[in-house]
Amino acid sequence: MEFTKSLVKGKLVKRYKRFFVDVKLSKEKKIVTAHCPNTGSMKGLLDKDNDVYVLPNNNPKRKLKYGLEIIKTRKNLVGVNTHMANRIAQHAL
Repeated sequence: MEFTKSLVKGKLVKRYKRFFVDVKLSKEKKIVTAHCPNTGSMKGLLDKDNDVYVLPNNNPKRKLKYGLEIIKTRKNLVGVNTHMANRIAQHAL
């Protein structure tokens, strides 16, 4: 699956207020707040220190500079952006 920009790897710190996740970026060693597009419970995916992949966004109209795309749990990659579900399924087929 190809994204419009390169994904940035990090570690999940916590999720709060349904739409926000704190992520510790691997390269910069800093904690950023990313938008979580999936408002569901995502039980089992939100364990602290799970590998996550966020998509950077430089749009000045957006409040958050990153968006959560993928969470890795138990050696599986799970797409959490519900807007990408059809594209991921099409790519798999």
